[in-house]
Amino acid sequence: MSELDRLAEADLWSWLVGVFAAPPGAGAIEAWRAGPARERLDDLAEDAELQPFVARMRAAMPDAESAAAVAARLNHLYGRLFLGVGGPSTIPPYESAHVGEGRLFQAPTAEMERLVAAHDLHVDPAFREPADHLAIELALMARLVGADHPDRAALAARLAGWTPRFCRLCAGGDADGFFAGAAGLLAVLVARESRRVAVSVEQTQFNRGEGHDDRQRA
Repeated sequence: MSELDRLAEADLWSWLVGVFAAPPGAGAIEAWRAGPARERLDDLAEDAELQPFVARMRAAMPDAESAAAVAARLNHLYGRLFLGVGGPSTIPPYESAHVGEGRLFQAPTAEMERLVAAHDLHVDPAFREPADHLAIELALMARLVGADHPDRAALAARLAGWTPRFCRLCAGGDADGFFAGAAGLLAVLVARESRRVAVSVEQTQFNRGEGHDDRQRA
């Protein structure tokens, strides 16, 4: 498939929530390698733009390594990349860390709290992270894409404002490839959604007669 349909795209946004919310366990590794989740990766790999990033994730889960060993390695990697274990090389998964002065719990946190509440999305109390955590923004995006809600454009703009830098840092900081590959999938989704929004805006302007007026003036 060259492009994901809307429901498949919503499903991918939702799947990435789990990838960035916590490191995968051995059960998830088994499912991605030989279980039902393998079909999801197979489907994604049919998309030429997504295929290289699926390949990176799969290369980080070799069959020759036990699922438990892969899970332990990715757990350590997740901590180094996203939880501060890596010190200065940590890649914070929070919007606040990538915009403005780069300090946590700034305006994006409060803005996302309002957005989450407005769409009746309830965050698991066990997930003790601020509302501008990547996983929370992706969970809301999955809901909006699945419903084709008009607010998806505003959230797409938010994600486009900070995730490209986050994805570049993941690509450069994760030689293992699992989270770099997931970040690559995210980058493609955000770029596609931004293009969709741009096309929608142009179409709306045309339907309102702006494009027609321009041609008459020309």
